Amino acid sequence: MTLDADGAGAEKFMDSMAEPAIAAYLSQPRYQYLLGFIGSALAGAVAVRDGAHLFHLFVAREFHGCGLGRQLWLAARNAALAAGNTAGFTVNASDYAFPMYQRWGFMPTGPRVEEGGIAWVPMRLPACA
Repeated sequence: MTLDADGAGAEKFMDSMAEPAIAAYLSQPRYQYLLGFIGSALAGAVAVRDGAHLFHLFVAREFHGCGLGRQLWLAARNAALAAGNTAGFTVNASDYAFPMYQRWGFMPTGPRVEEGGIAWVPMRLPACA
């Protein structure tokens, strides 16, 4: 997740993932969150910012490989399209998630970026994909 194993240099990113930051995102209409449950267990969450940017996609480790991430993404994508998105979607893909986003049709739009203790590849998916 961070460039340095102990998170050094990624403090701003880590703060953006802390409970107060998530609560702030939830209070803003520009962020649309959906939750995924398996039984009664919260297994994952997805967020789209401004109807077009895949902002968060998390699946609990014990549910990796079950297709929940794809289900969450498709639900969020369909909601954004129904709300009027015609421009497509963007995501800043971590090294870990990059292959998954490629499988879903996202294409890189620039080189890998290392900034603030984290790395990502900017990607885009057309609305019609």
